[in-house]
Amino acid sequence: MYNIEDADVAREAEKTKAQRIPFSVRLRLKEGAWASEDHIYYKTEKIMKREDIVLVGDHNLENILAAVAVVKLCGGTNEGIKKVLSHFTGVKHRLQFVDRVNGRLFYNDSKATNMLATEKALRSFRQPVILLAGGLDRGNEFTDLLPYLDHVKGMVVFGETKEKLKKLAKEAGIQQVTAVENVKEACEQAYSFSEEGDVILLSPACASWDQYRTFEERGDMFIQAVHTLK
Repeated sequence: MYNIEDADVAREAEKTKAQRIPFSVRLRLKEGAWASEDHIYYKTEKIMKREDIVLVGDHNLENILAAVAVVKLCGGTNEGIKKVLSHFTGVKHRLQFVDRVNGRLFYNDSKATNMLATEKALRSFRQPVILLAGGLDRGNEFTDLLPYLDHVKGMVVFGETKEKLKKLAKEAGIQQVTAVENVKEACEQAYSFSEEGDVILLSPACASWDQYRTFEERGDMFIQAVHTLK
């Protein structure tokens, strides 16, 4: 048994279920949300430039397009979408944009506790990257990251895996490699040899437990270090 209000809710739920809106980061869609090299669209409607979106990475772009489809379906405005996407820096410690300091862009991806996560982070940038990596040694090597280091101009390594990561940098032909004691020093060292336009990326590829209680603690140290550079 159900009352009239319950019936109305059920009917609305069925309507919502029936509306399937596709999205794609690669295909042009007539009836969904999609992305070209330069813009994001809803159907034929140009929403905004991709370069104005703070979040980076194809995985984030997929989430953005899904959200755009929902917002447009619910009657949201393009201006509202632009306002959010040009200011939202991401979930803390997950490829989070921290700040811009003298033309350098700082990203906190402390949640990247394995190579796959760091691979995704590296694939998110076209600019020169200085990678901050290291942590708990679980016995694995890091050669799976080699194909994604072409645009990495330098590495600052720390923790139990720093010697393995120095070896990786040598295999990749990365000339600027520095070993330090912690994430704070890593941030400072990376900044010291960075140039305007560089991305300074904390994406450790390792768990934090050799030096920090949690990846959050590690990421917070990085954020604090960035703010002291200003």
